[in-house]
Amino acid sequence: MTTPPKLKKTFKIGDLSRLFHIGADSIRYYERLGLLHPVRDPKSNYRLYTLDDIRAMNTIRELLALGFHTDDIRQFEANRNLDSVTDLLTREIAAVDRKIAALKKTRTELSARLTSIREDLAKDCSGKIQRLTLPERPCLMIKDAPMPDEMISYELARASESFPEKIASIGCCDCYTLDTSAMNADGSDYRTKNVFFYSSYLNLPSNHTLPAGDYLSVCYRGAFNQSVDWVPKLFQAAKDQGLGVTGDPMEFCHIDRFETADQDEYLTEIQLPVADKSEEA
Repeated sequence: MTTPPKLKKTFKIGDLSRLFHIGADSIRYYERLGLLHPVRDPKSNYRLYTLDDIRAMNTIRELLALGFHTDDIRQFEANRNLDSVTDLLTREIAAVDRKIAALKKTRTELSARLTSIREDLAKDCSGKIQRLTLPERPCLMIKDAPMPDEMISYELARASESFPEKIASIGCCDCYTLDTSAMNADGSDYRTKNVFFYSSYLNLPSNHTLPAGDYLSVCYRGAFNQSVDWVPKLFQAAKDQGLGVTGDPMEFCHIDRFETADQDEYLTEIQLPVADKSEEA
């Protein structure tokens, strides 16, 4: 009759390392956390890990894979019973649900940015002036005063301090009301009366509204200074169409430094508020 092999009940650190495909340093780390409780070989004084340590290593590996932290595992091991395991799993499900909600929100914001950029790229930049009828548009005014163009990033960061979430810039339109009576310091473009951010897709905080009504609109690609050529053309188009100008032109920078470093890829829209002469009166 064959004698069955003797059951192995203790294991050296190398045995655990090979069994679980982890380094000896990780095993020592779990021991320092109190998750493993090796005994000492009375002859060699080597650490010897028990079958319960094998059980604990299986638990550690399983719970880490499920997203638990070592502190959670240590608390569970210190009080391992049905109440603690159901509580542990219930709390982690709630944490996962929060992560899923956060990821869904992030995905929605990413999609909104991408949709906005793709819609901008489809705009007609042939130089055609169009008459648009637009609804009220909520927007975020970040500086209701003249501002040098190069200060936009600073003003954006400063304004962000007033809101719980960072104001979007990529895929969001930074916009300027133009002062056609004054040029900026280098004479390349109009001065601005204010700067605001607007998006059809992103949920921006709102503290200002662009009025509903008709606008003459033109889009162009390239550097901003082309606005000094296009604004007079919009005023002339209003005159040619018998329209009254009801406000200052606005510059919508759909694609600019926030999306690209190549000025040739910039896409700007100028909108001039207008009304029929009868409506203006």
